[in-house]
Amino acid sequence: MTEMLITFAWGIPLLLVIVQLGMLYRTKATLNDATFRAAREGSLHHAYTAVMEDALVRGMMPSQYAVKPGNKPSLLDYELSKEKMVIAYKTTHAMGAKVEVVSPTQAIFQKIAKRSWVLRKCPSKNGCPHRGSYREVAVNKRPYQIPNDNLKQRSTHTVKAGGVDINIQDANLLRIRSTWCEEMKVPVVNALIWNTLDSLGGLGSPKGWSRCKAMGALHGGYYLPLSGHSVIRMQTPVQCEGNITGNKKCKNLN
Repeated sequence: MTEMLITFAWGIPLLLVIVQLGMLYRTKATLNDATFRAAREGSLHHAYTAVMEDALVRGMMPSQYAVKPGNKPSLLDYELSKEKMVIAYKTTHAMGAKVEVVSPTQAIFQKIAKRSWVLRKCPSKNGCPHRGSYREVAVNKRPYQIPNDNLKQRSTHTVKAGGVDINIQDANLLRIRSTWCEEMKVPVVNALIWNTLDSLGGLGSPKGWSRCKAMGALHGGYYLPLSGHSVIRMQTPVQCEGNITGNKKCKNLN
């Protein structure tokens, strides 16, 4: 009985810690894949963070979906739950998922981005030059974007932007960082881990910790910030989200 009491005092908490860390490891592995999926969506949609955050939430679905005891898994139910989760993370759970573009930055965009050529279809051939079907859009209505075509043939000359030397090829490498607030669900241990980390200031991640702390205050529970990184070549030109015809105050660029 004495040996059991001694073992129980440290053995059970240790077992609970192992279970909680195992769940966090599974979520982190899922987050790494979801971050890559988010980066891929960003490469196809001008590096818009709104698109990437939707892709991140969808990619995290495997770690969030569970079938109630006695029910059978359903692909339709899985897809519906995925879309519900996307809506939730745009509204009530908006603090729980974030995608930041590490590169290119706002300074790089301002230095390298150029106005693109845009053609508009004419209502009639009489309204177009030389009786054609299209005409150029006015200069002030053309979007700023980092050129993405013929990169092999473009100059590798570097320019200084934001304290770094960068060329147009490197500016087309999309680097993102994701933050995901994962709820720790193992009783006792979740409060112990959270309070320990909170006393240490979140261990070097004050912004992520603040987001997850706010989410816990709103919804209850203990949320831990997890982070993922990914790099991918842009397949579309980087544009200024929220200000497409300008090159400042872009929602997607820091």
